[in-house]
Amino acid sequence: MPGEPKRLEHPKSVYIIGFIFKIITLSVLIAVVYQITLSPHGPQLLVPLQKKMEAKQKSAIMEEVKRQEEYEIHRHFHNIVSYPKLPENVQPVCYICHSDYPHSKSKKVRAMLNMHTQFFVCETCHIEEKYGASVVYKWYNPLDKDPKGPFFGTSYDPQTGNLVEVEDQFSKIAPYFRVGGELQSALQIQDAPLAQDYVKVRDKLTPEQRDNVKKKFHVNIKPKGHDCKKCHDEKGILDFKKLGYSENRIMDLKQLNIAGMITKYEKFYIPNLFSDSPQ
Repeated sequence: MPGEPKRLEHPKSVYIIGFIFKIITLSVLIAVVYQITLSPHGPQLLVPLQKKMEAKQKSAIMEEVKRQEEYEIHRHFHNIVSYPKLPENVQPVCYICHSDYPHSKSKKVRAMLNMHTQFFVCETCHIEEKYGASVVYKWYNPLDKDPKGPFFGTSYDPQTGNLVEVEDQFSKIAPYFRVGGELQSALQIQDAPLAQDYVKVRDKLTPEQRDNVKKKFHVNIKPKGHDCKKCHDEKGILDFKKLGYSENRIMDLKQLNIAGMITKYEKFYIPNLFSDSPQ
């Protein structure tokens, strides 16, 4: 309209300054809210709610597994070397109920059996044949679809005589079902829909209902694992050469006399190394 001042276009710098001012204001607001609600230096108004939510999300089974692991570690005579662990979502479903040291019933052989978990997954020893399929063993790594190795346990260091240290910390021998011309993994992981669903509802299930669900995790799984000679023998189920083992390592594994030691001796004795009294 006549007489009204004309609208002037503001310079772009004004918009930029205004945008920066808004960002600063928003940052200050977020900092103030954090200081009031969650910061350890403030009143922590939302901390009780946060702890309550975390408590609801905790898994009683996984807490028990962790306690069992600590118990097993402290019960061992020798020191246990720490090693990196897989993220929980790609760990086998076995770990929902069992620990890293699942064999505990037989004091005579539990240490030896638990040692095997460094080299292969639980299903390798506890797999049950599936109708219409043959079992094939190969290296498995949940973080690498096609692991190339070198793999731990396959060769010796010629200078030290110890097993060669490798960069691949997670590959283990695992069973696959050959159906026709395809290989199907025999493993189930915690990221699977059934496992995720079970973790959510298990506290609402009766013991009988839990057992029925667990049967789904134990399909093609037998309670008792293979005997020693099933692997440690010239005609064992594992093709060590195809799996990349060195010749001297293969010879040691096939001629290992641990099976004889277990069957021949009923008791093992450890010298009283720490007694104060003279021998």
